[in-house]
Amino acid sequence: MATIQIKRRTTAGTGPLVGTTGTVKAGEPLVDFSGEHLYIAKADKTGSVGTPLAESDYLKIPGVAKVDTQIDTKITALGLGTAATKNTGTGNGNIPILDADGKLSDSVIPKVAITNTWVVASQAAMLALSNAQEGDVAVRTDINKSFILKTTGYATLANWQELLTPTDSVTSVNGSTGAVTVTLAGLGGVSTTTYNAHVAADVHLTTTQKNILANVINTNISESTGSDTLGTLAAFDAAVIANAIKVYQVVDSNYTPSVVKYQIGIDTTKVLQPSSIIDGGTY
Repeated sequence: MATIQIKRRTTAGTGPLVGTTGTVKAGEPLVDFSGEHLYIAKADKTGSVGTPLAESDYLKIPGVAKVDTQIDTKITALGLGTAATKNTGTGNGNIPILDADGKLSDSVIPKVAITNTWVVASQAAMLALSNAQEGDVAVRTDINKSFILKTTGYATLANWQELLTPTDSVTSVNGSTGAVTVTLAGLGGVSTTTYNAHVAADVHLTTTQKNILANVINTNISESTGSDTLGTLAAFDAAVIANAIKVYQVVDSNYTPSVVKYQIGIDTTKVLQPSSIIDGGTY
């Protein structure tokens, strides 16, 4: 893998490249190991007496240690984490305090309904659910229906609201009910022979679709700067390469239309090697 060296400070001092000399490109990174910052140039600029390079020409990215120090300083300045900054109470915008049991007071927690489900075999059993509370559901196995207790009073039938389910819109398929298996015989008496003949032919295609298939042609890749199209596999394998990318087109006529495949090679002298070094320089 190629090594990329970012432009770095090797001279005394801290900060990015500044002053009346030097040139930077937009997006160019600079690193200051002493000041523990990474700088990214905001735009192309060449320093001069009239328009010297300044720290404001860079996006400043601090190191982890610098960020930790800045956060600690802000926390201390704001007094966060101290009792003096707590706005406690039960009013709007206040922070509630836990009681001696480590719990919040009932006055700051809205009512929460926890729904239990009870499976019963009759109406009498449903009306005898002494532990049922508002929001609980009773599943009646005798009539395959479910009811929810809409208000307090489990022993009163009117307090139980039936949970409605949508009616199936499909009652039969082609005159059949229950577990329906669809066969060719059930679809208007279509024979297997007729069905297979239809599938094998192109009668189910539109005229436009037939024209598209009839006019499919082989495609090819044309050579240009940076690539070279070879006419034979031998030439491709010989790799007498003048451009970076070598392309060899293979036409497989065993298919209709023919399938076009490509073999692609890269000139290793035109690409970065593991030993290559891209050095951004120093300042």
